[in-house]
Parts: sequence; structure tokens; C-alpha cells
Amino acid sequence: RDLEPGEEGRAAQRVVQADGGNRARSLRYWLEQDHGMDLSAITLKNSPLEGLGMFAARDLEPGETVFTIPRECTVYPEMVLEDRMLGKSMKALASKAGTGIETVALATFLAREKLVGSESSRRAYIEVLPWDSMHPLLWTDAEVDLLEDTYAYEEIMQFRDQVDTATELFEPVLNPKGIMNIFQAIDQEKQTPEEFAFLMRGAFASVLSRAFDSDLAGGSGESDSRVLVPMLDILNHSPKPSVTFDATRTKATSKVPVMTAGGIIIKEGEELFSSYGAGKADWLMLSTYGFLSQDVSSETVLEASLDPSDPLFSQKAAVLSRMGIAADGQAFNVRRNDCVEGGKGPANLLRFLRLRAETDASNLEAAVESPSAEVEGEARAAACQLATARLTFLEGARVRAREAAARGEETGVRSAAADQVCSLLSSESSACQALLNLSS
Repeated sequence: RDLEPGEEGRAAQRVVQADGGNRARSLRYWLEQDHGMDLSAITLKNSPLEGLGMFAARDLEPGETVFTIPRECTVYPEMVLEDRMLGKSMKALASKAGTGIETVALATFLAREKLVGSESSRRAYIEVLPWDSMHPLLWTDAEVDLLEDTYAYEEIMQFRDQVDTATELFEPVLNPKGIMNIFQAIDQEKQTPEEFAFLMRGAFASVLSRAFDSDLAGGSGESDSRVLVPMLDILNHSPKPSVTFDATRTKATSKVPVMTAGGIIIKEGEELFSSYGAGKADWLMLSTYGFLSQDVSSETVLEASLDPSDPLFSQKAAVLSRMGIAADGQAFNVRRNDCVEGGKGPANLLRFLRLRAETDASNLEAAVESPSAEVEGEARAAACQLATARLTFLEGARVRAREAAARGEETGVRSAAADQVCSLLSSESSACQALLNLSS
């Protein structure tokens, strides 16, 4: 839901930071006592980075198995499809939607388990999920709007549409009105539609930021599916992970072994890290995991079109079509790494701009890869113009974000969200600046 006036300044922290560690202890007890896990090598406590972290309880040797996670602890789509309450509706949705049902299934399951509270056999795990984090799915409309005209905005709005559809479909099942025949044996507090919608957003944020691709589910499909694996999802991200894991089934076991990596000893008290994926785009890290990291790939998007009045428009459009590029409003990804340290720049954008600059009808195909010096110069100048225009937009967007945060009670924009927006815009600016430097 959107925050009410006066709520804007409330810092949305991970729930585990607010209870003195009780939920972390409950999670550990559940895993050790109910599922026989040996967690003697690690301890759980607040991380200096964010939320709950995992730390070495003693020195850990290179290649040592720190712990193993039994499949019975995990949450996977096949489990939801067979669920007595959710299965029928979920299967009907899956038959219509085809692919992409996994996130919906997992999130809906988490929402149900959160609603039933103490009746859930997984309550200890459910309670440490980021229900009230700073994930963009939990931002106000005003905060999300600060990302408009970025890839992150498009991705978040698609996620929001998915959440809204799932909320409309499953609220009658999970949060029924009138006679609660579905929940006759379950004592739960009823929620308003707004509260239930916010709960569903928290559930989706938990799945997006914590699920792994794995074949642990053991479904009938040939490909991996999204799986929630307790403990693995507590590990914070680092470009230099200190632990690794293999979330695949074998003939011998359905357990997930978590082992030290890097050939170094992890000293007692050091935090353990995994990698959420090397070189992921900055906007993807924010929209999926809810944060930016120093190792992300700075990336921007520049849009270019052919001039409809160009006498060679049709011929150029045909060349572009064979390349899979549109003649009007084509968006091009520009990665900073492609423009620095010997990089040649965004290949497709430069091909497009070379073709656009060419005036010899007999040389259109050749101009794409082997342009004349004059055409190459015009293409580079056009790239500079696009980068400069985008830089101007990004700087204006940063100013608007800071101003909105300064008037938080009036705008509904929290400083923490504005900081994330500004970080993303600055990262995108570095990609634009790299292209500008390369093309100048």
C-alpha cells in the first residue's frame, strides 16, 4: 500500500533487526530440532551490511562443508500445486499463464503461511523473510515514479502488475469475506484489502530477492525451477564469495551442501558471503534484490530512430530489419565496460548510427561494419549527442529525487528510497560518460 501521511519517515528495516535476534534464534531452533541440521559452524546475527547475516562460529578450512540443507526445508512450486488450499486455483492459473507461474506460486504460498501465523509449520522461516524491506515492490507510487524512463521502472511496473493479478485472484481464497469456511480450523486476523495487497507485495519481494534456480523441486519439467532454500537466502552478496553451494539433486542425496570457497581459511567471526551473480546490470540488481552493489554492471539505454524524410529510409530500414533492429524508437543497451579499457563501444548502436549517416545507397551494407572516416565521425558525434541528452535527463532526475526526499511528508518519498534512486541514476550516468569519452 502507499504510506499514509506521517508514515513516510519510517525506515523499513528487515524484521530480524527489530526483535533482538529472537526470530533468528527461532529459525535456528526449527532447522536444528525439527530437521536435524548441524549449524554448529555458523552463527546468525545482524550484518553490518543489511539485515541478518551468517558468520563463522569457528575457523573454517578451505573446502569444508559448513552445513547441509535438507530438501524438506525448501519451498518449491510443485509443493504449491499440490497444496490442498491453493493447488486447484494455482493449476488453473498455470494452464492459462503457461510459463512464469513459479514466482506467483511461491509468493502466494508465503502469503498464506504468513496469514495463518502459528498454524504454519514453517513459521520460523516465514518470520525472517523481508516483509517490510526497502525492496522497490514495497515503495510508494511516488518513489517508484522517480525511476520513470529507466529499465528498473519498467521491470518494477511489470512485477507490480503480476502482484496485482495474483492479489485479485487469491484474496478470495486467502482473505475471504463473510463466512470463513475455508479457514474454519485456522484462527487468523482478517486483513483489509489494502493490508492484504501490501502483504502480497512483501511475499513477491521475498521470492524475487531470495529464490534460487534449482532442480531440487523434482518436478516433471526438464528445466530448473525457482526454489526457496532457508539459510542460503540469508547469505549476503559479495563479488568475492566465501562460500559456494550446489542446489541440485543427486542419486545419493537431496540435501544442499554449503562449502567454503576461494581456498582460504575463514576466520571465526567473519561474515560468510555468496554471489548473487557476477556482472548483473545495476537496474536488475535493484528491481530483483532491492539494492545496488559496487560490482554491478553500469548500464544505460539510448533510443535512436531513422529520419523518415531520409530518401534512403526504406533501404536503410530493410538493412536494419535483417539485423533485427527497428528503424523507429530502437532502444540500445550501453554498458560502461564496453566503452572503457579497450572496449569498442555498443556495437549495435554504432552500426545503427553509421547506417543512418551513410548517404550512398550502394554502400549501405558496407557502412555498417566498414564505414568511411566521414561516416564514422558522424556516427560518433551522434552517439555523443545521445549520451549528452541522457546525462542531462539523469541529472535532472537526481535533482527531483533529492527535492522529493527533502519534502518527504508532503511527497511520500523516503530518503532511503531516494538514495537508491540516485545511486542507480549515477551508475547509469557513468555508462553515458564512458560512451561520451569513447566517442569524443
